Parts: sequence; C-alpha cells; structure tokens
Amino acid sequence: MRNILNNKVVAWLIGVLILANIATLTFFWIGHLKNQRDNSPKEFLAKSLHFSEAQKNAYFELAKNHNENANKIRAQIKINKENLFQLLETEQIVDSVKNNAALKVSLSIQALDILTFDHFKKVRALCTEEQKPKFDELIQKMVNSVNNPQKGPQAPIK
Repeated sequence: MRNILNNKVVAWLIGVLILANIATLTFFWIGHLKNQRDNSPKEFLAKSLHFSEAQKNAYFELAKNHNENANKIRAQIKINKENLFQLLETEQIVDSVKNNAALKVSLSIQALDILTFDHFKKVRALCTEEQKPKFDELIQKMVNSVNNPQKGPQAPIK
C-alpha cells in the first residue's frame, strides 16, 4: 500500500514538473516573440526618428510593400545562383554560358539594391526637415555596418 502511495506522489510530482516546464517554455516563447517585434529594424528606425503616428503608418506600409517586392527578388536571386552552380555538373562549361548565368545573378542583386535604395528614398521623404539629418546618419551607419562586418580574432603573428 505504501508503495502505491509513493508511486502516486511521484506521478503527481512528474506531472507538476511537466506542466511547469510547459508554462516556462510558453512564457519565454511569447516574450521572445514580443521582444523580436519591438526590436525590429523598422521599429528601431521609427523610434529613433520619433515618427508621428501618421509617419509610422505610412512607413510601415512602405516597409510591407518593400519586403514583398524584395522577397520576390531574393527568390529570383536564389534561382539564378542555383542555375549558376548547376553548371558545375557540366564537364565542359562554355565561358559565355557561365558569364551569362553570373550576369543574371548580378542583375538580380542590382535590382534588389535599387529597390532598397528607392525604398529608403521614400522613407526619407516621409521625414520632416528636423528628422532628415538623423535619418541620413542612421542610414550611413547601416551601410557601414553591412560593408564592414565584424572581424573575428586575428591569427597570432609568428
């Protein structure tokens, strides 16, 4: 009888621990999603520039349209890169075919860069004259961070 009672207590403890784990994971998951939404680049830009509600609404609509169009171009870049690297399976690769495939990749990347440039030009147009210098500063920081990725530890000099 005592053994059955011990088994029930252990079963209840295991059940409580499982429920506590589920509750903890759910709490962290919801918190993580909220934190991601609050710290998105578009939220950061809107907060940094102190956008009004009207500016935020217009900006978020621009960002939504930009992301939709950018995703289409990114899909095309992926296809073009796959086509380029599928040429590796060919024993004799003609330079003109290789160059044409590489050119398609480059043109897709160029289209994405132009789309992004035009997007930020539209965002800048939403800014007041007081916000434009801060916007220009933030964009330059973004460009510099993209062009200068953090370097890992340097190898020791012998």
